[in-house]
Amino acid sequence: MSAQDPGRVELLAPGGSMEGIRAAVNAGADAVYAGGRLFGARAYARNPETEELLEAIDYCHLHGVKLYLTVNTLLKEDELSLRLPEYLAPIYEHGVDAVLVQDFGVFRFLRKAFPGLPLHASTQMTVTGVDGVLLLQEMGAQRIVLSRELSLDEIRRIHARCGVELETFVHGALCYCYSGKCLMSSMIGGRSGNRGRCAQPCRLPYDLYFAGKDAKKRREMNRAGEQYLLSPKDICTLRLIPDLVDAGITSLKIEGRMKSAEYAAGVTAMYRRYLDLYQEKGREGYRVAAGDEALLSELFSRGAFSEGYYRMRNGRQMMTLRERQSPKGEALRHLQDTSSGIREKYVTVEKKISLDAAIRVHAGEKARMTVCDLTGRSCTVEGFLPGPATSRPADEEMVRRQIGKTGNTQFQFRSVSIDLEDGLFVQIRDLNELRRSALEGYRDKLLAPYRRRGSDMLPEAAEPSAALSAAPSADKAADTVGTPGAVHPSVTASVWTREQLEAVLSSGEIGGVYLDLSVCTLENVRLVRRSGKKVYVMLPQIWREDTARIAGHIIAQGFGIGSDGDGDSPDGILAGSADQLYAIKKAGFYHAGSGFEVIADASLYTWNREARRMLSTLGVTMDTLPFELSEKELRRRGCAGSECVVYGYQTLMTSAQCLVKTTTGCRKEAGIQFLKDRKGIVFPVRNDCLVCTNTILNSVPLDLVSLSDRVRALGCASIRYQFTIEDGNETRRILAGEFPAAVTRGHFRKGVE
Repeated sequence: MSAQDPGRVELLAPGGSMEGIRAAVNAGADAVYAGGRLFGARAYARNPETEELLEAIDYCHLHGVKLYLTVNTLLKEDELSLRLPEYLAPIYEHGVDAVLVQDFGVFRFLRKAFPGLPLHASTQMTVTGVDGVLLLQEMGAQRIVLSRELSLDEIRRIHARCGVELETFVHGALCYCYSGKCLMSSMIGGRSGNRGRCAQPCRLPYDLYFAGKDAKKRREMNRAGEQYLLSPKDICTLRLIPDLVDAGITSLKIEGRMKSAEYAAGVTAMYRRYLDLYQEKGREGYRVAAGDEALLSELFSRGAFSEGYYRMRNGRQMMTLRERQSPKGEALRHLQDTSSGIREKYVTVEKKISLDAAIRVHAGEKARMTVCDLTGRSCTVEGFLPGPATSRPADEEMVRRQIGKTGNTQFQFRSVSIDLEDGLFVQIRDLNELRRSALEGYRDKLLAPYRRRGSDMLPEAAEPSAALSAAPSADKAADTVGTPGAVHPSVTASVWTREQLEAVLSSGEIGGVYLDLSVCTLENVRLVRRSGKKVYVMLPQIWREDTARIAGHIIAQGFGIGSDGDGDSPDGILAGSADQLYAIKKAGFYHAGSGFEVIADASLYTWNREARRMLSTLGVTMDTLPFELSEKELRRRGCAGSECVVYGYQTLMTSAQCLVKTTTGCRKEAGIQFLKDRKGIVFPVRNDCLVCTNTILNSVPLDLVSLSDRVRALGCASIRYQFTIEDGNETRRILAGEFPAAVTRGHFRKGVE
């Protein structure tokens, strides 16, 4: 596909409140994304209530702007089956333009229950390459919001191979973790980013230490004063607009639903101006004026801006590092003046739709009024029957003055033509009613094409509980909950090191081993085979173009697979992302009846039965219990056919940034560092140079082994030990039932809000 016309590129603005939505429209947005009172990824924004949201949809549509609803969180079983349909039905009927989705179950349910509703895959789905885009395209997504970490070159290649709309963030806050993969706020504070309640622990100070677990031997790596190691700068891409458009991006998205209406308006107006400039003058005439980036910085930034990942893989230039200073004195007054000016121009004013009006008032016929907009759309209504005047006949000035009083409506008259017969009596209230009727008729005519009939909704939306209970027999794995003693789960272990592997192979209890790519060698594969255990490949959580090439090469070498396809093959693959499900199918490993196992890791979230069904249709043979659901919620979800991680340091973040590179420079040496927070809590960090990611682990391991009776009662098909930073002796002790003094039960008891 060739580069697209900049005039067709959408400018998408945040709408964190009704005021913010109006401000974004007034400032020139082509579309606005907003959350309602439920299920949005910004639970603490001033999200409009449903009635306000319906009003916002109309406001946007009257001004030729689209409104997208965010349902981009993970939903628990009861929420999906009971609350979502009731919440979404009036919004669907009113004509919302699309819904942004994170949850596979929500995606499947909406596709079935709300026909014709466009679905956008949220950045929370962590789509990082062609494979993920093609998968979601086949699932029925109209648009994919790509992960923020992708480069311009990667986006160009995705655009060239896929026929779906692409959306990327061009301005605003940048998460340290790949969106959709972060459990840090959830695990250390109970506020889940997957529920829109992130407490932003990445914005807090940390110190980084190098060397082993012995605290006395650790050496501090970050420089004095540089403690904001996980806090990226905000991005600003004014200078990249020509490149972004030419890369094939459909929609340029501004972050900021938690920010003020002034912020939304100011940033939107600036990007509107430069997108129009590129459309008008092309690349040769495109220049960013001095001071415009500084103006955006005044509205909000964490120090200087960066251009994000579009032109660089990672680096300290993208990080805040030092504490941000709030504006004071003259700088504060300048900021207040800037905000005040934006407020007066975009926030407090009502954007009016200009209409032309024509009035005909003649004896013996009903008064008639026609209103017409600049595109030729019109509405004609009839009203009162005028009578003869006995004293003061109506004149054109009186009619014009009264008809022009549009008041607090969204309309204003550009011109009013009057055909008034002499000698007629016309009451002011009759003119008011005629005007009101004409404007309402025009409004209804404009909005009618957006409306959907409630009868279009399928039974799944009208009666979700009945629909779910009537699940086909193929879905039994998602609908059955085990009972105590009914299931004797198999036992598996995942390993990062050779030491761990040797310890695991000495355990007669373990029936299968997941090999990290770093230990997926021919020697280790043969070692597992000789032990009589199954061997699986554990893929990284992130699947970029280079990751796919590296993984393919390692797997081929590890299993002795030649160019002719001869050689061994793994018993299955542990997949951590949507991209990988498509890649596995494409590689020919999995096909129905092959016996090859595709296990969805916990990072491929299955919070509800619909999500489990969706993954099953995508080739998944077993899923992993989510870490953020309570025991009670897991029972409601159903656990038959699932694997439960009963031990291990849980991954809190996976990042494209590298703490070693940020602090001391890239050494291309994989290893473990330790991140210490302001309370003295230490988090292990793996810098994986093989695939260029950092993985931050929880400070203490999960232990559900001591709750084995309750875990067994869930009826899982398998339980997993997840070994990461343990040495060989620690691994053996854990398999023997000897656990560290400090452990966590995670969310098993309480879940997340």
